[in-house]
Amino acid sequence: MRKLWALLLCLLLFSLSAASLELDSEEGVVESMGLSVRRALERSMLPLLKEDEILVARLDASLALELRVDDRHLTLNIPAHTKDVEDYLVSNLSYDGLVLLQELPALRLEFSHERGFAAGSALVEGRPYLVLDGQGNKRGVVVASHVRRQEPVLAFLQQTSGKELLVGMGLEPMGLFPLSVDMYLQGDGSMGLGVGTSYPLGSYPFRLHFGFASPDLQQGYLVAGLGAALPFSHLFSPNNHLVRSLSLEGKALFGVGTSFSEGGLYYAAEGSISLVYQRGAWSFRVGGGNHVSASAGTLKRQGLFLNLGTAYTYTL
Repeated sequence: MRKLWALLLCLLLFSLSAASLELDSEEGVVESMGLSVRRALERSMLPLLKEDEILVARLDASLALELRVDDRHLTLNIPAHTKDVEDYLVSNLSYDGLVLLQELPALRLEFSHERGFAAGSALVEGRPYLVLDGQGNKRGVVVASHVRRQEPVLAFLQQTSGKELLVGMGLEPMGLFPLSVDMYLQGDGSMGLGVGTSYPLGSYPFRLHFGFASPDLQQGYLVAGLGAALPFSHLFSPNNHLVRSLSLEGKALFGVGTSFSEGGLYYAAEGSISLVYQRGAWSFRVGGGNHVSASAGTLKRQGLFLNLGTAYTYTL
């Protein structure tokens, strides 16, 4: 039994292996300075290193920071008047720190700007991409908001969810058909269900939506229409977790279906706008809109609605 527990412990530790940091501060360096340097290196360098690599750092009394990974070296001088040492180092290491990496992914985040990132590759506009850290773990999701195909080729990327991203992290294309199953509660107390997918059109942020929807569990429709999602990171800095996980989404859908109890042919149209929070494959939304349904010239349902819902999305 002891051998079994030891084996399980070893497997657990192996699965949790990650790059490590060894920081040595010379005598005379104040403790707060050492803590700021440690936090900066943990934010800006460790996520880029492979799981078996060790970042060795030495901070001397003159505030010269020496960094080493295997036989790769970098030295940074921290100005004595620097107010926020952590932000200063994170900013400077975003590009300079790449010399400490053994190799860079071919498809990666190459540039950063105030509201997003860019890659020097001809990505697909509107397509989502997984962002991977140095250990190959999923770090977040970005979407190609604009692709300039004239030389030099440049794709602009907006973050839609995940952790803080860094220049040098790899990109992996996600499927073009995300399959979503959603459930929502409407303002009148009725429950709704939906299953659908979408496809990016040639002009970001528009997508073609189609699927099945039952807004009140009494009628069911095959629906199709247009939608658009605007990440908050497009408007504000993605450094804040809440900003990089929120988006504003609008849809205009048309459907044809039937009543589960009465039968007959029904037609429906719906326009909605929602605030969406993305957490991995799960999303949570609050929003409202206007819904109209009719059958044989008879109006069955009309009016404004509010809803609160959640959805699980699997990308094919």
